[in-house]
Amino acid sequence: MDKIKDRIKNALYICCIYAEVILCTVLAGMLCSASHIIIFRNAATVTVGIMIFVYCYSLSDDKIAEGILPHITFLISFGVSNALVAFTSIMDIGTIWMAAVAVAAIRAGIGHAVSCHALLLLQYIMLSADAQKNIMMIVFYAVTGILMALVMSEVKSHKEFIYASVIFIALTMVMVIVLSGFDLKEARKNKEFTLKCLAGDSVMLFISWVTYCIKTRLAAPEKKSGYKRNQKRDKKIILQLLEPDNMLLKRMGQYSESLYSHSVRVGRLSYKAAYHMGCDCLLAKAGGLYHEAGRIYEDRKYPEACKILITEYNFPPGLSDIVLQNAGSEKPGSCEAVIVMISDSIISTDEYFKRTEKRAQISDEKLIKSVFSKRIAKGNFSESGMSKEQIEKLMDFYINNAFKENL
Repeated sequence: MDKIKDRIKNALYICCIYAEVILCTVLAGMLCSASHIIIFRNAATVTVGIMIFVYCYSLSDDKIAEGILPHITFLISFGVSNALVAFTSIMDIGTIWMAAVAVAAIRAGIGHAVSCHALLLLQYIMLSADAQKNIMMIVFYAVTGILMALVMSEVKSHKEFIYASVIFIALTMVMVIVLSGFDLKEARKNKEFTLKCLAGDSVMLFISWVTYCIKTRLAAPEKKSGYKRNQKRDKKIILQLLEPDNMLLKRMGQYSESLYSHSVRVGRLSYKAAYHMGCDCLLAKAGGLYHEAGRIYEDRKYPEACKILITEYNFPPGLSDIVLQNAGSEKPGSCEAVIVMISDSIISTDEYFKRTEKRAQISDEKLIKSVFSKRIAKGNFSESGMSKEQIEKLMDFYINNAFKENL
């Protein structure tokens, strides 16, 4: 049912484009008192142009189903542009008739903008009295429209929009000088035309700004909802990985009992530390459980094995980062990654001293402070985003809780 509705909306959208172009072509003929034969000829010619434009539109990713408001914005600007082109049959109005090109560039990119400009330029060539007398005027508008499409299609931020506006106005002035044959005196004589072009540029840039704001506002909720969907999906995957009968945990236990028990200890400690610091407890626990799970791929180098593990078990981005940082980087990029790194270091150091029968010779506090001192000396916390106070708070937690039996 939704697909049928989308097809109906697309059909109506395309019908509106045909209607706008043909009606404005007829309007132009009426304004300049053209004969019925000429009006029919012009209408038939632009119909072919519309067919090409619609074909280019169908090849793009820009579909009516993505939102009605952006399409209404384009239809309004396209209708106004067509009406303005109609008026070029009796008077010169500068660049303002290319307003729809600016909207198309912002809304759908350079491909849609160039095809839109080609259709409007075709109408201009047929309908404008100036175009029929001055071939350079056609070249001027052709190049100016393409420049508009190029410059505005690259806008990705408010700052870039300002730069693009300045560049486009400067390029328009350059094209006016070129049109005058690089004769500044001739350019001064055409001051009225220059002012019309600058006024037209200002209107187009304003319309572009409105379009950009609409596009940005429509995109924000989509990104937000997509982010929420990803969060739910990632949490679901992590919960599955934390289940006691998870296949990967069983595989780790079969590969090495010591690796399994070490990972379980790191996971538990990481969970408690993350809870104390207000971080993502589940992510920290999963990071602790699987920080060395790549070891199960004995025939691969460890960094490569970690990548295979991430792909095979569909690890979400946060967990992937923790595993990869443990494999090749000592500078964690998140609170959870720091916690897994420190928990792993503390548990590993404890296990080492127990194996060498030296554990009784070193206190819990000394062991933990030693781990932190080495990590601070190496600059391991520089990319974590954690403050000095947070690191001290984390260290205090480990001193008071790392070796409690209830962990």
